Amino acid sequence: MITKTTLEKAAKFVHNCKFIFSFKKNIFQKNIFSLLFCLITTLAFAQTKNVDSYLSALPSSDAIQVKHLLYDLQSAVYYLSDDRTVKIYGDNPTALYTDINSIPFLGSAAIQGNDIEIATIKIETSSDLSRTIDLTSFSGFGKLKYIYISTAIQTSEAVINNMIKNDTSKYVLIYNVSIGG
Repeated sequence: MITKTTLEKAAKFVHNCKFIFSFKKNIFQKNIFSLLFCLITTLAFAQTKNVDSYLSALPSSDAIQVKHLLYDLQSAVYYLSDDRTVKIYGDNPTALYTDINSIPFLGSAAIQGNDIEIATIKIETSSDLSRTIDLTSFSGFGKLKYIYISTAIQTSEAVINNMIKNDTSKYVLIYNVSIGG
């Protein structure tokens, strides 16, 4: 998530490094600055959090609400790449379950997502880790707050962060790696 302090730090960093561009002979420094700036913006704009760490940092009442969305049975929409059909269970679904291969098709699917608050993305194979998660695909879900990435493949937070594209910090991005059970 981008916070105001993160943006302020990035602006200060750019301001403090302006002198690099004032010298014509500092091409090496300019390239390093450009690389650092890209890394900083990538890390600042796509930050997922481990679900356990995220829940433990929340106030109790907020944690209960998020745990309800994550773990309790509720009405839901399933849209998976197996058959790309929309399956709705219950009235006014608050959860969307999909896989990474279906994300590009969410906009064209006939999903009534007015009440969806959480989207769960399942990553099932190691080749899925090379795909991207374009967050603009979720723009049709007005009440969406959380995007939960679940995988049984060994991976890291950095790999998941690199998968995220077009992060506007509109959503809380959380993940869980659950291997073996």
